[in-house]
Amino acid sequence: MSDISGIKIQAGYQEGIDNSIIDKLEKAYSEKDKQKLKEACEEFEAIMLSTIFKQMQKSIPKGGLFKEGIADDIFNDMFVDEVSKSASKQGGIGLSKLLYDSMIKRIENAYKFKEE
Repeated sequence: MSDISGIKIQAGYQEGIDNSIIDKLEKAYSEKDKQKLKEACEEFEAIMLSTIFKQMQKSIPKGGLFKEGIADDIFNDMFVDEVSKSASKQGGIGLSKLLYDSMIKRIENAYKFKEE
C-alpha cells in the first residue's frame, strides 16, 4: 500500500498493474514536476484501459476459419497496449486528467499551507 499525502493507492501485481507506475506517480508527485506527473497519469490510464480492453477481448468467442496460436496472442496484447497508450494521450476516458487535476490540487494546497 502506497501513500501519496493521503491518497491511498493499492498496488497489486494483478493484470496490467505493477509497482513501476505507482513509483513514477509518487516520484513525480514528490518532485512537484507537472510534466512528469502528467505523463505518469497518462501511463496509468493506458494501463487501466489496456486491462479493460483485454478483459473485453476475453468475452469474444474463439474460433473461425484460421487456427490461432501464441503469436496471435502476443500480437493482440501488443496491439491493445499501443491502442491504450494512444487513446490515453488523446484524452482517453478522462481518468488521467481527473487523477492529474486531483494531484495538482493537492500539491498547490500543500504549497499554500507552507507559505502561510
